[in-house]
Amino acid sequence: MDISALKRDSKAAEAGEWVSDIPGLEDARLRVRGLASPTVVALRSRKERKVSREGRERDGSLKPEVAMRILGEVLHEAVLLEWDGFTDGGNPLPYDADLAKEWLTNPDYMAFADAVTWAASVVDKGRADYQADAEGNSKRSSHAASLATT
Repeated sequence: MDISALKRDSKAAEAGEWVSDIPGLEDARLRVRGLASPTVVALRSRKERKVSREGRERDGSLKPEVAMRILGEVLHEAVLLEWDGFTDGGNPLPYDADLAKEWLTNPDYMAFADAVTWAASVVDKGRADYQADAEGNSKRSSHAASLATT
């Protein structure tokens, strides 16, 4: 294995990258930071340190509901930067920080938080460019296949 295959662009992960072809989000794209970016790690650490004894288990770990709340806050405050391709009643829905907060901190929208987490993991792995290339190749292959059948 070539060791360069393990290298990622940490500056791009910190700045945020557009990720498309996200399971469950159809044609929507998200611009996200990686979960391992310094901004995200620092924010999550600060929030976790502030949790009182009541929010912790006997062993000092966070209670599940507290951990989920912090994750939603971190996704909102540091991971999700923009979105594109969402609609509401057929009308384009531009990025809105308040709406993003609702979707990322409300357990009823866990599927959206899962999608943001998935996209952030793609950025962490340095695979956003690869994914876009694969999507482009897939579209070209589909186009070529449709031409071959006509």
